[in-house]
Amino acid sequence: MQSQPGPHAESGPGPADGSGFRPDVEGLRGLAVLLVVLFHAGLPVAGGFIGVDVFFVISGLLITGLLLREHERTGRVSLSWFYARRIRRLLPAAAVVVVASLAATWYLVGPLDRPDVIADGASAALSVSNVRFALNDGDYFAAISRPSPFLHFWSLSVEEQFYLAWPALLLLVGRGRRAWIGALLVGLVVGSFAANLALTHSELGWAFYSLPTRAWQLAAGGLLAVAAGLLGAPHRILAAAAGIGGWAALAAIVAAALLLSESQPYPGLAALLPTAGAAVLIATGTIRGGPGIALASWPLRFLGRISYSLYLWHWPILVFAPLVAGAALAVEQTAVLAVISVVVAWASWRLVEEPFRRGRLVVAFGTRRAIGSGVAAILAAVLMAGALGYGSVEAVDAIGLASPSPTASPAIATGLQPSVAVFPTPGAPDGTAAAPTATPASAPSATPEPPVLASWTDIPDAQPSDPIPLSGDVRPSLRDARKDSERIYRDRCAAQVDDVEPQACVYGDPDATRTIALIGDSHAGQWFPAFEVVARERGWRLVLYVKVSCPFIDMRVRHFALKREYTECETWRDNVIAALTADPPDVSVFAFSHRGIFPLFAADEGVDSESQALARAVEQIPGPHLVIVDTPRVSFDIPGCIAEHPADVRACAISRATAFSSLFATREARLAELTGAGLIDLTAAVCPEMPCQVVRDGMILYRDNHHLTATFSASLAPFLDAALRPYLAAVAETTAIEPPRTGAPRP
Repeated sequence: MQSQPGPHAESGPGPADGSGFRPDVEGLRGLAVLLVVLFHAGLPVAGGFIGVDVFFVISGLLITGLLLREHERTGRVSLSWFYARRIRRLLPAAAVVVVASLAATWYLVGPLDRPDVIADGASAALSVSNVRFALNDGDYFAAISRPSPFLHFWSLSVEEQFYLAWPALLLLVGRGRRAWIGALLVGLVVGSFAANLALTHSELGWAFYSLPTRAWQLAAGGLLAVAAGLLGAPHRILAAAAGIGGWAALAAIVAAALLLSESQPYPGLAALLPTAGAAVLIATGTIRGGPGIALASWPLRFLGRISYSLYLWHWPILVFAPLVAGAALAVEQTAVLAVISVVVAWASWRLVEEPFRRGRLVVAFGTRRAIGSGVAAILAAVLMAGALGYGSVEAVDAIGLASPSPTASPAIATGLQPSVAVFPTPGAPDGTAAAPTATPASAPSATPEPPVLASWTDIPDAQPSDPIPLSGDVRPSLRDARKDSERIYRDRCAAQVDDVEPQACVYGDPDATRTIALIGDSHAGQWFPAFEVVARERGWRLVLYVKVSCPFIDMRVRHFALKREYTECETWRDNVIAALTADPPDVSVFAFSHRGIFPLFAADEGVDSESQALARAVEQIPGPHLVIVDTPRVSFDIPGCIAEHPADVRACAISRATAFSSLFATREARLAELTGAGLIDLTAAVCPEMPCQVVRDGMILYRDNHHLTATFSASLAPFLDAALRPYLAAVAETTAIEPPRTGAPRP
């Protein structure tokens, strides 16, 4: 075994039949891993992720060539011998990295994130991490921003799944004949590329991570191996032209690495550039005067030789280093880490890879023993992950249990006190149990006078002097905080990305004479628990029109994760307008994320143009309108922060400067001005003092960095009811929104 496919292939085929050593292919691997490391280190190679595409082409070439040569030499392919070679070549170094990363995860990763990261390690050991990340993260580039040390195993999983399927497919369908195998590979290229294009538009995560959408790149390399045995040496004129084409291909790969970025939907059509470039480079690498002379240079060949270990080690080093430092690292520091990764990779290559590749361990681990040992090593890693995962879950459950119940934080200046129901039977977020809310301490009745809330601009500064420990009976529990979302998701009443037809979801009293419509993106959805409580107790009919990541705006917008125009949002908006025009509500309430509007065209960006587009959409809905000011948000995950600071959650509080950025409430205020809509500002109910404490009145306020927990949202029902009351009274009297009376919540 000479080297490794992709970052883990054999060294490379000879010029004609796919045999022998090719220094240019080794150098191409070195270039590919260099691009990946530079990209991950945050250095100015925005498209360095295309190095993985190059790896896929090399993998297809080398594995197909290996199988073809064996079949042509012996008339058969020994699958056990093939898998034993793969195990000896790939598993030792990968097992060391998985075990080391699991151990580092236990000590360095926050307690709330630890179980998920450990599960990532188990999926890496089982070669299914690409499936796990497609299901959990979807967007690879978003996952990089909150990285798992096992994220890079996704590409290894793709290749290992290819190794499992391709030999059997080659034998069953191709029967070892190059022409048949070539036809099979052409079919794979066409079918897989079509799937890639389709899913890049609709399911970007699956397009990026899955074998079916990456198989065309592996098959392209396989076609090179098939053609190597069918085509003779080119004429010198053709060879000269091919050499020029090779240099153009090298330039294309470098251009792709510099010009592509995470804003580009990928893979899609964009993946053609590095894939075709890699294929042409391989095809022309042995031609005199071609790019092989550059690829065969010593630095690239050295990186190519250690590329597998470098690919394995660089990412955990880059992920764990900031956790050790306790802060994000500067680019200069990540550059140093990249160099350290090369040193670690060389040691891994020398001490782990080479003994199993060429040393005595090759003889000691024969075919059966290699397969048996490989299975045992995988099971051991999975069992280790399971044990650590179980301990991590127990550790999360234990957080806060030893702490006394914190003293209730000061209530809003209106005299509101926690944990007393304002309504006789307020429903919990899922409709199964009562949700404690708040009522004026001096008001024994179930329908208190409306509390007066300050605008967000008037919230006072009041840093608590005493620590605020997390109580063991906090609601939702810390373990469940991230999952404490609105029941509308379980009811399938929140439209997902692909949905364009609004669902007819009705809550409260379906036979009521007064209908309230709640409309917007997931930040409208976060208010649903409070609206549902109020609707039940006031006897309203509540209709819901919520679509994730879809602001209700008359403007062409992009989907941030899909990296394309969000046409489904525009169609859904038009259908909502049609539905509400046909059956107008008494009042429509709009809410949206103040950082969730991404215009398709740069000319549409800006508060004024976006506010006017919001107004155009809102004014198409008949009847009076209300707009809710968005909630404060931060850059970090709040439940994760709480888990790391259970003795004093003040460390996770949201500062005034962070909570109230220059965009905060600006579009809502402008929208109200343009349309005459009423403005509902519940910011002071969420954050009565600054900094905004994220654990208050026995509740965790946020389930991530910008959505309220359903439990806390339900507790805001009294404030919402008080804020709505004057507007709804005006609607009942004049069917038009009027400014609230004195004593009512101020907009």
